[in-house]
Amino acid sequence: MLKEHLLKYIELKPKVGYYELNMTFGLPIEDLLKLLDISKYKIKDTYLHIYDANGNVTYYENSNGGWGKYEYDTNGNEIYIEYSNGFWEKWEYDVNGKKTYYENSNDFKETY
Repeated sequence: MLKEHLLKYIELKPKVGYYELNMTFGLPIEDLLKLLDISKYKIKDTYLHIYDANGNVTYYENSNGGWGKYEYDTNGNEIYIEYSNGFWEKWEYDVNGKKTYYENSNDFKETY
């Protein structure tokens, strides 16, 4: 019932090589994908992109099952990415939006 209700409000737009999901939900992305059974939308070499209300990609998944989760600060700066292979990256910015710090899961750290 909930799945059918949500599908009325979702727009899956086929693009060249991927689908765009244009809706923001108050659910964790894992729960949303399970609920919608996104796998039925996959065809060869397709990608799913989910955007937040500001147009930032918050999740993508490719047809091989690889995925990425993205987080942004209130200024729209990318602050964290996690990939399905376990690799992650994070950034920090000053009040002017200039990048001040970068770190990743390979223990690489850089201060700007």
